[in-house]
Amino acid sequence: MAGPRQLYRRADDWARGLSRLRYALFTGAVVTASVLAVGVAPGASTTVQAVTMGVVMAALYYAGDVNAEDG
Repeated sequence: MAGPRQLYRRADDWARGLSRLRYALFTGAVVTASVLAVGVAPGASTTVQAVTMGVVMAALYYAGDVNAEDG
């Protein structure tokens, strides 16, 4: 069984291999799901806020190109 560090490295390598657009869309989807999950806990309706946050984060990650090689 792989340890937490090895699992993290594997996931990180996978994410770094994604194209700029796919990485931004993946980040937006994770943010949207996370905000929805946190909003469900207190019973609040956070659908609009979650989608808005996901779209904004995807746009920022696409514009910032966080996986670009420095050099």
